[in-house]
Amino acid sequence: MKGHAVTFQAAVGATVRRWYVLVAALLCAAGVGYFWTRDSGCYAAATTVSFTLPARTALLPESGRDDDSVIAFAGAVAGEINQGREPATYASNDAPLYGVGIRQGVLVSMPNSGGQWTSMYSRADIEIQVVGRTREWVEMTQRTAVQKVFTVSRERQSSSYTDPRKYITPNVMPLTGGIQHITVGRPAQLMAFGVLALTALLAGGSGAVILDRALAGRRAIDRGPAS
Repeated sequence: MKGHAVTFQAAVGATVRRWYVLVAALLCAAGVGYFWTRDSGCYAAATTVSFTLPARTALLPESGRDDDSVIAFAGAVAGEINQGREPATYASNDAPLYGVGIRQGVLVSMPNSGGQWTSMYSRADIEIQVVGRTREWVEMTQRTAVQKVFTVSRERQSSSYTDPRKYITPNVMPLTGGIQHITVGRPAQLMAFGVLALTALLAGGSGAVILDRALAGRRAIDRGPAS
């Protein structure tokens, strides 16, 4: 117990002697906190485009959303929209793009009902998530992405069918596509500031102890030849 008390006292003494290290760490934390307070959040939208058999509606049981050929076609369109990359697959719809720290970007995904090692698609749906700093950017990007889905779908079928009534039809699902303003709540902000301050204290205290020991060792080396 006595050894621990001495160690703690030594750490406090080093922090007091090298107080400027602790102050520098707290100032850095204050700067980060200031930028946090200036962050007005972001805007997000998630639009679901559902593919159905010709002349069908996505809200009816016989729409063809669960048809393998329609699902494969939706995957091909999603891959082209995603610039040739495999569309992201999520087993849950509760995986927002802003939840992983992205503040501006687009994610094209398909609902996946499979497990960890296999992918299984039960619906011919493409979800387009857009996150941006401004509502105008999100709205414009969302409109462009949805329009590209319709364009790619039409172009992929125009070489096989001359009658548009035979095309697999994309439909924007109702109640999707609304733009939300995402902000951090006050309790979460206070918790983040508390963690930031604690981190600054720990980092500043550790830095002060390291610097104090380094300077003490240098003084001991300098006194050696003189003595």
